Amino acid sequence: MASNSGTTGKMSNNSRRKFIETMIAGISENSQDDSMADVDIIVEDEKFPCHRLILATMSPYFKAMFHSGMVETRERSITIPGISKSAFVQVRASMYGSDYNITADNALELLHAAALFQIIPLQEACEEFLAKEMDMENCLMLFKVARSCNCKVLLERCRPFVMEGFNGLWKSDEFETLDLEDLESIVRDDDLVPVDEEQICEATLKWVEADLVNRKEYLGRLFRHIRLVNVSPEYLLEELYNKELLLNDENCKRYLDEVRDYHILPARRHEFASGRFHLRNSDDFEEVILALTEYDMERSGSFYQDGKCLWAYSHHQGRWYTLAPIPLQQNPGTDFSVVSFRNDLYLTGGTSTLKNLLKYDSDRNEWAQCDANMKRGRYNHMMAAVRESVYVLGGYNAKMAEGNNVQGSIEEYNVNSRRWRTMGELITSVQCAATVAIGEKIYILGGKQEDGSHYDGIQIFDTRQRETKVQAGILKGLAQPLRVIPVDGKVIIITATGEVYDYRYSKVKLSLVKRLHHDCLPILGVAHYRGYIMLLSASKDKPLVFSKLFRLELRCSPTRLDVVSPKNNTKPKPIHACLRGIVNKQFLYHTYFQ
Repeated sequence: MASNSGTTGKMSNNSRRKFIETMIAGISENSQDDSMADVDIIVEDEKFPCHRLILATMSPYFKAMFHSGMVETRERSITIPGISKSAFVQVRASMYGSDYNITADNALELLHAAALFQIIPLQEACEEFLAKEMDMENCLMLFKVARSCNCKVLLERCRPFVMEGFNGLWKSDEFETLDLEDLESIVRDDDLVPVDEEQICEATLKWVEADLVNRKEYLGRLFRHIRLVNVSPEYLLEELYNKELLLNDENCKRYLDEVRDYHILPARRHEFASGRFHLRNSDDFEEVILALTEYDMERSGSFYQDGKCLWAYSHHQGRWYTLAPIPLQQNPGTDFSVVSFRNDLYLTGGTSTLKNLLKYDSDRNEWAQCDANMKRGRYNHMMAAVRESVYVLGGYNAKMAEGNNVQGSIEEYNVNSRRWRTMGELITSVQCAATVAIGEKIYILGGKQEDGSHYDGIQIFDTRQRETKVQAGILKGLAQPLRVIPVDGKVIIITATGEVYDYRYSKVKLSLVKRLHHDCLPILGVAHYRGYIMLLSASKDKPLVFSKLFRLELRCSPTRLDVVSPKNNTKPKPIHACLRGIVNKQFLYHTYFQ
């Protein structure tokens, strides 16, 4: 019996190609046949017979028009304003698959028309044509066009011209005609290459003053993107603080005060995390995560034997690099403490050098032993930097009489005078506590007491009054050891079991904001980068060896936790200390053991 069922199958590539060629040829031929046209497009009083199906197929603009239910849906004739006859001739040709002609005289007009009608092939052809014609004379104008027409290809070609040629472009008349969004996109771009940040201040003020009445309200919006950290103190005081235009703007005045505090409070520089303190990619320095580790016997052989390695993770490059190692003869052992001061590091104590003080000079990429030693030896102690001084607090000393091994003494090292002096005592002697400097006070969170139990309060040492006060019991129930980090004006506490708290120190209040996944534990160190909290974690089978890097975002809701994957396999292990730092890019070139 014969079957009446048919067979189905996919069109072959060759058949599909012939079908497309036939369809395009037919559409192009129909463009010359007005008898089948069902709509007239009128441009500058001239009528262009067209086919609704073809217009709607090739242009989302016409598709939306014909399906909107508006009067154009039923009208035979539709007038299109704001476009020339010559431009529409080329647009119509492109929609019908016919040849069109892009020239230096019509490229901009055709680009605007293609963007209006959302004809992507024609728009991209115009972008490619204009990109080939680009130079320093027209790049700013094309940058404006690319942004206004959402031209991704053209904008990407413009960016290098604008970013690298900014120092000449901002002095041109064309610069003053930029829209607010155009200028804002330039000022906030990390790839901008100014001679110095002062030039960006001058450019922004020039743009505002070109139309002061209408633009002065945008000063704060623009200045929030200027990297004021790179403005010299002299320019800040002599120029910016003498601009009434800036002082009368509430936000600008706050930004100026913020960077003034940065310059006069070197010990607290690593707390500043706003956009004004993000370095541009063209800067000589780069913000990194610094980690001090033990040598890797398996890979280093005797190179670092009994030494310590200083590593830097470049956020921009996504790679770990090694910096200068601590000289073998100055090896502090373990359980030392490290703190940032300006862009340098100060390391104190350790099981091998109880009273030792080492300094890492970031300008030279080298470690040096300081002449002055602490008055009392210690390890597992805490450190903080306030004003022009580095403080050491508490800790452990096995050489002390039994029952007095855990220390309570507080010492200050003045960076300018290079001298130590005793400053006070903790109310409760602790070791292995977390610390954070807030203003002129040092907060010591928890810690281990003489009997091995964890202290559940927060001790607050006032460096000016030389007095210690206590917030008793506030840490009760929190798993120690704790990690604490100031970021975006908040103090974040992370427990040993992964609870993340917002510590409102002025109200003596803890608020739980997140519970970390067990894959993040245990945590070896924390740092912040552009408002993110960076977590260095270990694996459970090797709790001291760095395994993964996480990026925690608390500013969004819900909060986000992402794994950061470095581009190189070499990574620091095990980690003794971790903190945020700024280093010269010339030293980010080598990784030992590769």
